Amino acid sequence: MTETDEQIPPVASAGGALSMEQEVAEVADGWKAESKALSLLAAAFAPFTRESSYRDMTKVPALIEKTRQKAADLGLGDRAEVLLGRVTEGLQARRKSLYENLAKDLRAACDARGLDMKVLRREEPVEVRILPLGVTIDRVKGRATLHFARQTIIECSADAEEIVDAHQKTMGMLGGHFDAEAFFASCHKAWSAACGAGDAGAGDRVEILNFLPYLALQLQAKAFRIEPLPGNFRGYSRAQFAFDVMQLRNLKRFTQDGWRFNLGVATGTTASKKDRTIFFEDENGNGEFKLTVFFVRAEGSR
Repeated sequence: MTETDEQIPPVASAGGALSMEQEVAEVADGWKAESKALSLLAAAFAPFTRESSYRDMTKVPALIEKTRQKAADLGLGDRAEVLLGRVTEGLQARRKSLYENLAKDLRAACDARGLDMKVLRREEPVEVRILPLGVTIDRVKGRATLHFARQTIIECSADAEEIVDAHQKTMGMLGGHFDAEAFFASCHKAWSAACGAGDAGAGDRVEILNFLPYLALQLQAKAFRIEPLPGNFRGYSRAQFAFDVMQLRNLKRFTQDGWRFNLGVATGTTASKKDRTIFFEDENGNGEFKLTVFFVRAEGSR
């Protein structure tokens, strides 16, 4: 008998020894089972590979524990623990960076793009103004919210470059080409239509809640006028209206063609009814809640 012969597993006998085929099959089955378990473990770790999983950092610890339990169920707890430790360290590093570096990083990012930034509040949640937008930063969650007229426009990670990118994206949406004459005319037509439909109150004042749908129709592109289908409709948000009004004010064009555009102040409990009012603000965030829209004849006009 050669040395090679001695290494070949014995053929099954009455005593129950495995044949070579059976032993190979048993080992291969073990590999398959391990491969399946590793595949499932890899799937459990998949959320940690996506930036979206860190958008709310308060939820990451629960995700870590869920993955740890999954690994234990698969019998791979020891193999998973090293990588889970790295995830935990990464989360702690993110939190530390938010508190120690975000302020200076955001200032540097704004300076690099010529943006004016003002710190309004240093306590949680942090409030800054990257003119003309407000930015609320929740360092606990690791999230930033950009807003105008106290309306949320966009959310992003509390990362300096992401915040500035979100600012530029928002300005592209809100602050594109603005035609003061066309906007004024559209507002006047919308107000006239609302009055004609009986939606005006005393003094021909139309609540913003009733006015905006008429204005949105006035601002539609030619495609919608030709074929008024949902696919051709362009939305018009409350924040966009407030932004356009700010642009009209900055250009000092509230009076045109013998008419003056006015916004009625919301008073008392009405100001707290956010669905009926809009907070009209300037670049620095100063403003007040308005309830109605109305036009009056300008002095000296007929």
